[in-house]
Amino acid sequence: MKRILAGLLAAALAPLDAPAAEPLPKVARSVEVSITNVDVVVTDAKGRPVTDLTPLDFVVMQEGKAQAISNFSFVRNTNAPAVPAAETAPSGPSPAASPAPAPPGPAGARLVVFLDFLHMTAPNRNRAVASLAEFLPRTLGPRVEVQIVSWDRVLRPRGAFTNDGKVISAVLEALKGESALGDAPAREKSRLFAMIDSALNADARTRGPLVDQAISTLRGWCDSQAHDVDATLDAARSTAASLSGVEGRKILILVTEKLPPSPGRELWEYFQRGFDRVSRGPKLGNANNSMTEMTWKDFDRSASFQGLATAANGAGVSLFVVDASGLTGDTMLSAEFAGTGDSVNEGLATLDAESALHLLAEETGGAAIVGRNNLALALESLEPAWTSYYSLGFESSTSKPGVPRSIRVSVKRPGVRVLTRRNVIERTAEQKVADAVLSGVHFPKTLNPLQASLHIGTPKKSGSMWLVPLEFSIPLEKLTFVPQGGRARGAVLFTAVAAEADGRISPVTTERAPLDIPEADLGSLAGKHFTYSATLKVRGG
Repeated sequence: MKRILAGLLAAALAPLDAPAAEPLPKVARSVEVSITNVDVVVTDAKGRPVTDLTPLDFVVMQEGKAQAISNFSFVRNTNAPAVPAAETAPSGPSPAASPAPAPPGPAGARLVVFLDFLHMTAPNRNRAVASLAEFLPRTLGPRVEVQIVSWDRVLRPRGAFTNDGKVISAVLEALKGESALGDAPAREKSRLFAMIDSALNADARTRGPLVDQAISTLRGWCDSQAHDVDATLDAARSTAASLSGVEGRKILILVTEKLPPSPGRELWEYFQRGFDRVSRGPKLGNANNSMTEMTWKDFDRSASFQGLATAANGAGVSLFVVDASGLTGDTMLSAEFAGTGDSVNEGLATLDAESALHLLAEETGGAAIVGRNNLALALESLEPAWTSYYSLGFESSTSKPGVPRSIRVSVKRPGVRVLTRRNVIERTAEQKVADAVLSGVHFPKTLNPLQASLHIGTPKKSGSMWLVPLEFSIPLEKLTFVPQGGRARGAVLFTAVAAEADGRISPVTTERAPLDIPEADLGSLAGKHFTYSATLKVRGG
């Protein structure tokens, strides 16, 4: 669209009485070039930021192809004295002259602390909040702001971004009195283990129906837990999407506890091993309610974890994930449940959860904190990720909106550690709108540059659902039309999402409404409106 408007403007400015000139040969072609920016953190063996690198020290590869750095800056978001450069020698002789430095990089860093109270137990929640209260006021400054949000099936922003340590301390102090919901699943798990034992140890005449009932109950519980994982990751995705248009360094610190990519995996494996022992049979249950060694995969949520990483990369957000459970004992040696002789393999579930957190961090250029009791000290070691880093930019002549594109950044200096995202994603206009709408569910805000109005009709019952009629009205003079052969055309995207009271979010839906009017009518749009009707299908409440 920008190229079309520029062409029209150039034609309008041409002198009308200029003599005709001989046509010149065509010597140019249109090339769409996009600038990709990545933040790169470089530290030495002791974790200190390396601050003396030049563009010639970096190698940037996108989809296996070397990229020339067109924009380069070192960003310091702290008022502290300059940190000494790493005590490592360059890999070769210094070049005679370095490229001229680019203008300063994006100003400031914004950190969002996402507290997952849905999955944290009360003791670990308290420990995590205390660690944050110790660390966050120290990392704040004129160029570093923090916002705290909590999640307990409702996403609750706890104020706006601030660099006031007293405000952050007050917010965290208030959170100590709120409920943590992670204790309930642990209690329910113990009950389910006991139920499995009771079914497997029942008399042979009643074992079948009891086992079928146990499978059905376990499926229902795992389905509920999987929905909670999806909702949690959707809330984190919305939080990341809300930062999409923010300039500078963007960090999402996700504090959770053993967030499972496969809820109930240890329960299903325990169940299967117990059944194999008492019946020596490979399969159990009726045709509609069976259990196999792979039943746990029915509740696998790996795609939701990957979806959060993709959304964060699309918004330019790095994920720093914290498992608040800290150091735990050897869960491979869990106590046996009476009667089956089987131990609970909690270790595999723990490993799954930690691997999922590492995936989120590694994909987005962040870091994972697991197995650490002193969270404040662990976070302090990661502070260079938002206080001292490089901003690199390179041109790409092939646009692939919405498609993850692999990126690798290395430094020509031995002994350093490089931290950056593994994929970059160019968002389409439709995806940016969907991100904004999804973000608006949790972070309500009103933006109405088109001066549109919405009329909500009377809902009507349709089975278990409700049909809500909607009518949108937009002044035509606020819309953009492109002349095409005597017609003027355009389109309006209508994007919607619904949230349930328990925090579950419906899929984002988008409808495209075409615009088509005679070109001659472009001069008389004032006072006229474009009206579009739609029906929203929702559950009660």
